[in-house]
Amino acid sequence: MAYQKLQAGKAWSVYPSDNTDIPNTGLDGVNGTTTTGSATQLIDASRVGTDIGNLNTLNFLEAGVQIGMIIVNSTDGTQTTVKQVVNGTTLDVDQNIFAVTGKTYAIYGSNQEGAVLYIGTAGNLRVTTVAGDIVTFNGVLGGSFFPVHVKKVWASGGTASNIIALW
Repeated sequence: MAYQKLQAGKAWSVYPSDNTDIPNTGLDGVNGTTTTGSATQLIDASRVGTDIGNLNTLNFLEAGVQIGMIIVNSTDGTQTTVKQVVNGTTLDVDQNIFAVTGKTYAIYGSNQEGAVLYIGTAGNLRVTTVAGDIVTFNGVLGGSFFPVHVKKVWASGGTASNIIALW
């Protein structure tokens, strides 16, 4: 008898987003708190360290932040992408998610190859599959695994929550 076997080595709490895919959490490294609010930029003036062993003090250039990396606003769960690295303390971003000072953030690599999901709370689930299909699955059960390789969980069109991506 066949059975589904899932052996995940990495897990990440998903922030559903209409703006970005699920980030490549294997390429994380930079996190911090904004020091200035801006509608079009992430500004963190505290990034002036020189300790190569601590990516969270290095400026964005030294830490290797690049265009296309995904930024998660950890304060409210919104996401955007790096549009341009302006200098060591400032990034241009695609969406207005850092207009207020004091927002925590984490910067991850760009898109990942696809994850299966664990659905914590039942509802409808709108996803983009690794093949690029945008599909809404209605009535997904809470406490269940979702065995479709997904690269994006949409905020709009979905009501399922407490979702965890597994690789």
